[in-house]
Amino acid sequence: MKILVTGGSGTIGGYVLRELLQAGHSVTSFSRTLPRVEGAGFVHGDIMEPDQLAQACKELDAVIHLAAVPGPGRATPAKLLEVNVIGTVNVLEAAVQAGVGKLILASSGAATGFSFQKQEFLPRYLPIDEEHPSEPQDEYGLSKLLAELTCKRYTDAFGIQTICLRINNNWYLERASAEIAVGSGWAQQFTVEELWSKRYLKTIEDAEGEWPTPGPPAPRKLLWAFTDARDAALAFRLALENDTIEHEVFLINGEDTCSQESTPVLIDHLWNSLAEKSANPSVQDIPLKACLEGHASLWSHAKATKLLGYQPRYTWRQSDFHSWMETR
Repeated sequence: MKILVTGGSGTIGGYVLRELLQAGHSVTSFSRTLPRVEGAGFVHGDIMEPDQLAQACKELDAVIHLAAVPGPGRATPAKLLEVNVIGTVNVLEAAVQAGVGKLILASSGAATGFSFQKQEFLPRYLPIDEEHPSEPQDEYGLSKLLAELTCKRYTDAFGIQTICLRINNNWYLERASAEIAVGSGWAQQFTVEELWSKRYLKTIEDAEGEWPTPGPPAPRKLLWAFTDARDAALAFRLALENDTIEHEVFLINGEDTCSQESTPVLIDHLWNSLAEKSANPSVQDIPLKACLEGHASLWSHAKATKLLGYQPRYTWRQSDFHSWMETR
């Protein structure tokens, strides 16, 4: 297939480009900077420029839309919404006008509300799935939810196939790939070690001093989700190669949490903390829709497994990151 990847020069973009090239697809990155992936084509462009998109979308089979402001605080709320929502409209419009048959959107678990929120709140049930109410707590999550709805509208109106992947907290765990990732997008400010320590570790103090443990800042807000970037790239390829779905939204995440504590303990921590804050004893009555033992994720990828064939292959517990962490 002949594919255009918007934002292909970003942090996750390199993973997606490599996954598609290895599968034999012809891939071009539409971005403002050159991709760091051998074999990928390049078109200099900006998703806020419809004429550039119109030219780039000619004679394509599909578009993977990654380009976006990647989180709150990286632009004003108005600018973030403009780029992430109107930019998606521009990409969809160019694709439809060029007769492109499908678009895969990089959405985010933030669309549910459990990501960058300023206040913790309780899930209605666990594990969270695509049927859980989406209540974004910031402009980034809102932009991704609106982009998903925009995709649905274009499918209904024009018949273009749209698949939205709610990628949940990408981690870059393999050193060779992480070396490329840190030269791209928001991560170019870091070395691999700085990325791993600043993004994936928190420091715990105990009687023996300080020691690092996995977990992003305020992991309860993310409900301890993580996705290996290689698995995220696989999800994009599987969505791209699907010819039966008209429009769907999928949660994409790993099998386990990002924490060393067991999942039942994490759930107890979450519920007890919020129960104390709310003084509401019913806070512990949240139902479990599946058995969550060991380090099982609080997020379900069952829908993606059933309809796309997605199955996570990697865990941070067996990774270059984990080996490095044990030497600290």
